[in-house]
Amino acid sequence: MKRKFAILFSLLFCGYLFAEDLCQYDYLNGKKGNEIRKALYEKLKNHTVLSYNQVWASSSGADDRGDGTNNIWDMYSNCVFSKYDKCGSGESKSDCECYNREHSLPKSWWGADTSEPMYTDLHHLIPTDRLANTQRSAWPLGEVDDVQWTNGSSKLGYGTFGSNSSNLTFEPADEYKGDFARIYFYMATCYMDKSFTQGGKGFKVFKSGTADLNQTALSLYLEWHRKDPVSQKEINRNNKVEKKQGNRNPFVDDPEMAEYIWGKKKNVAYSCAADRGIEDIHVSEPAAQKIWMDGVLYIVRGEHIYTIQGVPVR
Repeated sequence: MKRKFAILFSLLFCGYLFAEDLCQYDYLNGKKGNEIRKALYEKLKNHTVLSYNQVWASSSGADDRGDGTNNIWDMYSNCVFSKYDKCGSGESKSDCECYNREHSLPKSWWGADTSEPMYTDLHHLIPTDRLANTQRSAWPLGEVDDVQWTNGSSKLGYGTFGSNSSNLTFEPADEYKGDFARIYFYMATCYMDKSFTQGGKGFKVFKSGTADLNQTALSLYLEWHRKDPVSQKEINRNNKVEKKQGNRNPFVDDPEMAEYIWGKKKNVAYSCAADRGIEDIHVSEPAAQKIWMDGVLYIVRGEHIYTIQGVPVR
């Protein structure tokens, strides 16, 4: 790590590297709001379409914990699964027996057409405990006030999207809410030409006949995105998914992207090299540069390096 940053600094100070050259999203510079979303759509849409077998955690490697075991992340439960603990059809009636391939944006919302690229898009396909997946069904992700079911991690009940048994809400654990928000931002961008209101409760989250998040869902998911920043888990997953299907989730790479499209900066022109989210830096330091290195975005300012969230790494 020290050697990597030493090389980076030598290149920077010798004038060989420029933030605009190293930033993956410099083609968005000067664009605002939906212009950014449309430009991202053009880049994201032509990804490799995987087979359904390729999206098992045992095949994709996208959800490996990276701790020297075969264990995987499950964002619906506290179960500990090996990536080989897959559920066959009709298996598992209790907690933590085996895991499913879960469409975090339910396939019924686009009409359950398995020929659509969303069906095997790894960015929103995650391994989940079968029982928790069954409870989630195709209910929208939101916040629950009146809990009808919980496994100690996720909840199902009455909340954001309704107060009766026909309008339930599924709430993930706080530590994953930002992950799901950024997944939905990706889906609303990569598939902005689709409709996510063709079935199930998609109309609770998206505007009719579109992939545009409605105001209720958008406000909530922006809140989740801000409160639960990008984690190393998400960065690692983004890198692995890119290797499999050839595109990235830009909202993991640059969390401010969501603000420029839907949030506080939607009337501000995007600048890939902009200084964002960095606090308590002495004003005499040079202007910040954004540097893309080994699949991670860093802020370089003078002799200091920060993560995109403003955490010092040197």
